[in-house]
Amino acid sequence: MSKNRKSSIKDFGNQFTKHHELGGFWSSKKMIMDTVKPFNLKKIKDKIICEVGVGSGRILSNLETFDPKQIFAIEPSKAIKVAKKNARNKKKIKFYNITGQKMKFKNKFDYVFSLGVIHHIPEYNLVLKKIHRSLKKNGKFIIWVYGYENNEVYVFIFNNLRKIFCYFPDPLLNIISKLFTCLTYIYGPLSKVFNLPLKEYFEEIFDKCEFDKRNYIIFDQLNPSFSKYFKKNELKQRLENKGFKILKIRHRHKYSWTAICSK
Repeated sequence: MSKNRKSSIKDFGNQFTKHHELGGFWSSKKMIMDTVKPFNLKKIKDKIICEVGVGSGRILSNLETFDPKQIFAIEPSKAIKVAKKNARNKKKIKFYNITGQKMKFKNKFDYVFSLGVIHHIPEYNLVLKKIHRSLKKNGKFIIWVYGYENNEVYVFIFNNLRKIFCYFPDPLLNIISKLFTCLTYIYGPLSKVFNLPLKEYFEEIFDKCEFDKRNYIIFDQLNPSFSKYFKKNELKQRLENKGFKILKIRHRHKYSWTAICSK
């Protein structure tokens, strides 16, 4: 296991253990439906599905409400304990405390979801390969990742900040993230007036979140030891190289990519 991957798993285990409570817009069904759009989550009813990187169970708990036949939940960190606690119907869920790289499923799932995870895995190509192998014939993969387009300035600033802040102890980093969170209440209105970067993201997502969820999002940007921002063509190439057929790809609020793929 690489040093980066070990750090990522530890980072997110600590992060999801601390920020474990669900609720508000950030954890809402509306938010998850927006993330996977144009995919219709009603399609997973009575299907066997998998989520790679469940974290605290924010997405998992919403997927449950669409009544799949069974859910396989993959999470390598200690946050899996939080996900189990937040699960609505534990009888339908099988939890696996493993990395995506160690998945051994073959022709198993109707749908696989990985939302906000692949961009934090250094060996993401191997995970994509494992996901492709795990799908049934014509099974679907729904992925959401950070985008590079329209984020060039943001990526430059935060990539450099992250090189420093990833070494900070969590209590200190949490104080710093709260200071940044306070600044977002100034930046949000200014972005609307002066058409600044991330204007649409603030309008559609960030402005709807409470202070603690905003702070969590900022902390999530400053803390990870590895974060990748995909260009559209790069994402398409990576997926196609692993055998996926891309059915739809959406530039979500002009800051990230949602792709719906078929095996």
